[in-house]
Amino acid sequence: MDILNQLFRLFAADSSENVAAGSIVDSTTEIQSILRNLPVTAPEKDIALALKCIANSIPEDGLPLSQVTNHVLEELARGFARGQSGPRYFGFVTGGALSAAQCGDILTTIYDQNVQVHLPTDTISTALEHRTLQLVLDLLSIPRATFTGQSLSSGATGSNILGLLCGRDHAIRKAIGDAEYSVADNGYPAGITIKVLTDRHHASIEKAAAIIGIGRKNVVSLVLAQSERFVDCLERQLEQYRTSPGKVATIVTVSFGEVNTGDFTDIRGVREVCDRYGAWLHIDAAFGALACLLPEYSHLSGQIACADSLTLDAHKSFNVPYAAGIFYTRDRALLTSILAGSTIPTYLAAASQPRPEDFPEWVDTVASPLHTNLENSRRFIALPLYCALINMGRKGYTELMNRNIQFARDLAAWMLSGQGGQWYEVLNLMEGADGEKCVPLNVVLFRPRDTEDIPAIYRRSHYSSKPERASSTLIQDINRTKGMYVSPGAYALGAVRIAVSNWTTGLNDDGEDLKAVKKILRNIMLQDPRLD
Repeated sequence: MDILNQLFRLFAADSSENVAAGSIVDSTTEIQSILRNLPVTAPEKDIALALKCIANSIPEDGLPLSQVTNHVLEELARGFARGQSGPRYFGFVTGGALSAAQCGDILTTIYDQNVQVHLPTDTISTALEHRTLQLVLDLLSIPRATFTGQSLSSGATGSNILGLLCGRDHAIRKAIGDAEYSVADNGYPAGITIKVLTDRHHASIEKAAAIIGIGRKNVVSLVLAQSERFVDCLERQLEQYRTSPGKVATIVTVSFGEVNTGDFTDIRGVREVCDRYGAWLHIDAAFGALACLLPEYSHLSGQIACADSLTLDAHKSFNVPYAAGIFYTRDRALLTSILAGSTIPTYLAAASQPRPEDFPEWVDTVASPLHTNLENSRRFIALPLYCALINMGRKGYTELMNRNIQFARDLAAWMLSGQGGQWYEVLNLMEGADGEKCVPLNVVLFRPRDTEDIPAIYRRSHYSSKPERASSTLIQDINRTKGMYVSPGAYALGAVRIAVSNWTTGLNDDGEDLKAVKKILRNIMLQDPRLD
């Protein structure tokens, strides 16, 4: 029987949430309907029950598949954050999983491809991965020739590690004047310090610096004076390093869409400064890459291509399941010099095999992922991403981004001039294309007002020594409703962040998601039992 028929047979339908062993749901439409009505995170009583059900020892003989499935679905799943992939989870910019991406992810597990070695006469998996990465560039209107090095990783952190690895070797070569020196082969030369200069970097940049030996303390987030541009501060710091007694090699990292505010750095200006000082420019666009699709952000569309290396993350706005990091670099040779190594196990060598007469020439330009990737083995990450790209197309992703941004702006408008304005203040406002105040991209950064109109527990003045507790208390109470989920935002005296990135938020719901969010935020202020 065809594999697809087997797939549909395996996942035969049961319309209820708690399904029998060997049966899940009959369509992704029903999946989304279920997610919309589940608690965003697990209730405390369900967590307690699920924890008691986790096996404490390995069974001697093992359990039948049906019993394992029942165990997970009926005993453990109640303790999962089952609505995290739904429309009202605004915490970690996790997006969701498009129906097409879910299908691709299931098939990825079934086919279980080895995508480490390019064996084009045995499987098209590595060719499909290569083309998928090109399609992402097409979506962002970046010429394919811009980034000759490309790879998929387990997430944005993995891609940032690759970016700093390339930046590290480039920076060292510049500092010592040796274009062939390899840190990967020879280690760090004596007397060289690498500094990573950033504009409000993501924490994964520090983790990457720690892993590759640069060191977390050498990641420097430049602090701007009032009204100072990042590019001016950057040039001043690079000039200081250039004239200092010791040798300092530099990498510059900026975010394309800052995660707390949705703000954008002037990347063209940063590129010009990096060129003058020979610094490697790594752009972390895990969060904001798809802004390039929108006319409002058309002035940014070419900036992402200014990078020497680039991180994207398909599990965010692309709405592809986890383990979908994307990496690009202009210097394929540098990337492979670091990751290929000099010794390849015989069994991993790509033996040359005869090609059919009509074999596409481009397939032979594909590098073995083994030589461009952190892992020596990983999932066929490309398939769910490929399915999402051809399912959505440019129009579908443009509509998704517009929907997410409009949801954030409608909520911010309610807090700015609507009923919510008596209780909340928005902290990341900018002037929109129409001259009206709005939030950038899909992020609302806000906090409770410090007035007599709200419960004392949410007033900063109520906490004389720790005013940030007002926002943290509000976050706890919002999340306790299980109807939506928010996270802390980085802002003086505390803030709440809502990041809208799920493809189902506001999708064909007659405004129900926005109404639900407003209702929760309103009821917290009006009906809190601790109201003074």
